[in-house]
Amino acid sequence: MRAKRVLVTGASSPLGRAVGRHLQKSGHVALGTVRRDPNTATLTMFDELSILDLSHSIVDTYLVKSLDAIIHVAAESYGTPAQMMTTNAVGTFRLASAAIARGVARFVYVSSTSVYGSAPTSELCSTSPISYQSAYGVSKWGGESYLHSLRDQISCVSVRSPAIVGTQSNPHFLQRVRSSMQSDEPIIAASHPDFLFNNVIHEDTLAEFLVRLALTHSDGFKALPVGSLQDVTLRELLSFMSEAACYRGQVVWSEAADRPFSINLDDAIKLGLEPLTALETIRRWTLAWNQTIK
Repeated sequence: MRAKRVLVTGASSPLGRAVGRHLQKSGHVALGTVRRDPNTATLTMFDELSILDLSHSIVDTYLVKSLDAIIHVAAESYGTPAQMMTTNAVGTFRLASAAIARGVARFVYVSSTSVYGSAPTSELCSTSPISYQSAYGVSKWGGESYLHSLRDQISCVSVRSPAIVGTQSNPHFLQRVRSSMQSDEPIIAASHPDFLFNNVIHEDTLAEFLVRLALTHSDGFKALPVGSLQDVTLRELLSFMSEAACYRGQVVWSEAADRPFSINLDDAIKLGLEPLTALETIRRWTLAWNQTIK
């Protein structure tokens, strides 16, 4: 198979870098985009880098020609609702439209399980209903909706990601617990101790799956959640993290109004996801953070 040319937006993010590393390792040409002038010293996994701001009205002039696929990682997570909608929804539509004009065959979009809102069912899958969401979730759902409208013109897969862990994690429940443990806070509050937890994925596992999707032919539009295999309870998972962090405080368990939910991986596995167990996912994460501390 000839080397494919794949554009990765959000190249400087932890997931973007992981995708670039996997493309490079697989012998493909990784082209990255960043919002501002790139720090090339830290982005050596990309063959070329360019600037792309998805909040701008024109994005097609930023795209290089002769692309086989786009893996769209870039997103606005902390701005106002208007900023998130402009970048995550409208920006995704503009990027996909530009890709169609350039003859790009495949478009892989990194969405979020936040599109489901307040967990309408106890197990999330591709067909679970969309309910009340945060502004971020609404903007990601908007991006998916735009891609669905283009399904007859380009192959699109939207990957709904849960918490991502790896070299550097965005704020989520497990990251907050990790920070509290490393700060030796005396008490950490948590709920649902006996829930079999799989709402987490390692950046390398996700990156490998995104690359596989980008290089595989698929018709129309698909949207599916990803995560880890269920193998331990949340209590066991936090106990493992506690030992790894040498935490001397106490995790206090209580009831919570929200109900826990798991992620059905069947559709993702059919498309090539090779999930780790939840415990192995956290084990690899803790190894990385211990090395960082040292």
